[in-house]
Amino acid sequence: MSPFDVLAALKQRGLLAEKQADALADFERQRPVSLHHELRAALYVGILLLTSGLGLLIYEHYDAIGDMAIVGGMAALCIAAFAYAWKNRPPLSTEQARNRSVFGDYALLLSCLLFLSLEGYVQYRFNLFGTRYGLVTFMPAVLFLAIAYRFDHRGVLGMGLTALASWVGVTVRPLELRLRTNFFDEPTVLAAIGLGTLLIGGALLLEKRRIKAHFTYTILVFGGNLLLLALLAGVFNFDGRRWLYGIPLFAVCVGFDWLARRENVFLYRLMGVVYAYIAATYLILFRLLDGMNYPTEAYLIYFVATGAGAVYYLTHSFRKRT
Repeated sequence: MSPFDVLAALKQRGLLAEKQADALADFERQRPVSLHHELRAALYVGILLLTSGLGLLIYEHYDAIGDMAIVGGMAALCIAAFAYAWKNRPPLSTEQARNRSVFGDYALLLSCLLFLSLEGYVQYRFNLFGTRYGLVTFMPAVLFLAIAYRFDHRGVLGMGLTALASWVGVTVRPLELRLRTNFFDEPTVLAAIGLGTLLIGGALLLEKRRIKAHFTYTILVFGGNLLLLALLAGVFNFDGRRWLYGIPLFAVCVGFDWLARRENVFLYRLMGVVYAYIAATYLILFRLLDGMNYPTEAYLIYFVATGAGAVYYLTHSFRKRT
């Protein structure tokens, strides 16, 4: 319902005088419209297009441009963007801090993306790190996480968490990354479970100590999805140990449901319900009841009934809290 519909309804019921309703309607028509979010999105998209375009240009013409020109140009742009971001850096604080410049956040993001491009190009052309693939992802992980906390930048934080997850996968199975999906390999699953648990525990600890507590949501969503996905992979892929992965999965789902109630965050509850539903359905239908000749209608009834129950729980119980 638009504001004009609300004003018309109030005027029709006699709850608002006609002059007041007309004045409010005129104000609504003439008030300025904020383009803050649209401009931020346009700037982020512009940075991504710029780095993608540079990568495509280098890929197509690196022989004509020359290695030194490419490396020097990317390094200069990276340093310049970071220097601008550092000049306008927010004050050092454990609380949320804002950049001194509107474009400081975007310059920092551009600098980090250029660093990744530079690192990838140097490794591709000069094999700088040799076969130490873990170092290629470990360096950006440590660097980006440190930068994210110093500059209070959630975008760089997400990049650092992604690089950290990649480092764990590369460290466990460096030669199998391109051959098969990592979550079919139990050591990689265990490493992902360990990293997800560490991220969740670290996020809750930092929140308790009030160190960048506004980062907790980002870290919990990333770490929680990583942990639950790894546990779900264990349920699916490893015979004889399914319940060893299933029981912790249900415990983590209950924990996220409790956290959703405490923090009033719907995504936490959605994560808990979806992962628990998938695991429970797989264990019940395809393991405990496997081989039993139930009619197709029984499975249809199961999915309709349990799906409706999950949707009801998500919407009804959370609406009561809000």
